[in-house]
Amino acid sequence: MAEDAQVPPPSTEPSAVSTAAMVIIIVMTIAAIRLGRAVVLPVILAVLLSLLLSTPVRALRKLRVPERIGGAIVVFGALAVGIGTVALLISPAMDWVSSAPATLQRVETKLRRIVQPIAKLQQTADRMENVTATPSVDAPQPVKIATPGIFERVSLSTLEALPSVLSVIFLTYFLLASGPLFRRKLVKILPGRRDVKHVEHLFDEIEIITSRYLATTTMINTGVGVATALALWAVGVPNFLLWGAVAAVMNFVPYLGPLVTASIIALASLAAFEAPSHALLAPAAFLVIHLVETNFVTPMMLGSRLPVNTVAIFLGLLFFGWVWGIPGAVLAVPLTVVVKVACDHIPALHHLGELLDN
Repeated sequence: MAEDAQVPPPSTEPSAVSTAAMVIIIVMTIAAIRLGRAVVLPVILAVLLSLLLSTPVRALRKLRVPERIGGAIVVFGALAVGIGTVALLISPAMDWVSSAPATLQRVETKLRRIVQPIAKLQQTADRMENVTATPSVDAPQPVKIATPGIFERVSLSTLEALPSVLSVIFLTYFLLASGPLFRRKLVKILPGRRDVKHVEHLFDEIEIITSRYLATTTMINTGVGVATALALWAVGVPNFLLWGAVAAVMNFVPYLGPLVTASIIALASLAAFEAPSHALLAPAAFLVIHLVETNFVTPMMLGSRLPVNTVAIFLGLLFFGWVWGIPGAVLAVPLTVVVKVACDHIPALHHLGELLDN
């Protein structure tokens, strides 16, 4: 009888090769999006805006309005609302910036009164140090280098950002006007019918989850801004509309945004009121609004629509903030959601998707 053939154990080399290739691709992708920020960031922002604005374009399509017309109505309508909001806030913002040195001086004086006992101890320590210190030769006078003013820096930054802003606006319109055509073209470059169906399902899920999250978060943050403006108006803080807009925008940045907003409101309140007890009402009101939004409103409105956990959100904030700075911090949560959904559909990244899962 012939000896039974020995079946060799399955080789792990293809799996190791595919894992190494995936790691190389991920590293190269991270390097590309970091080095190519000037090109990649406007594209990413336009894609996210197209996901946010796709719902009203679909609603207009049901009314037999073509995508190219519906996209123009939605994009340029949203642009008009944004320009109107900026025009409403630009005057108090520039007034506050121009008076910032005097405002900070008043805040410093009031803080010095509050911490006066500690300041006296510090002065005593400084006197003792001056008595025991040995005399030295006159130190050279520091050389002051003239720097451009705040208005010159703002104007320069605006001019530098203008091409990126125009790119985002028109790319968002083109994505909305093309409807699903661009996505179908992108899917067709993949070989095999199975891959096409798989990528179509991936794009559909990313669009549904991300658009719902963006729309819901925008409504929540707008409500936070309105509530903050009303609370500051009731307390008597000047420029309450400006600080309400700051609260709405900064609330897109998890963890750090509310902390920065509370600090700004505290400074504005200290500059506006003489009594420290009255000055603390404004930041306290904002903290109450933030606690209500974080513990009740957001869980009730989002619920299970956000498929990532809090650790994943914090890691996404660190990563995209490191890659793109402040814009990356603002886009951290929706981009983390996109990464999680993509990991669920890529077998090699399934464990990462499980780690990010809520």
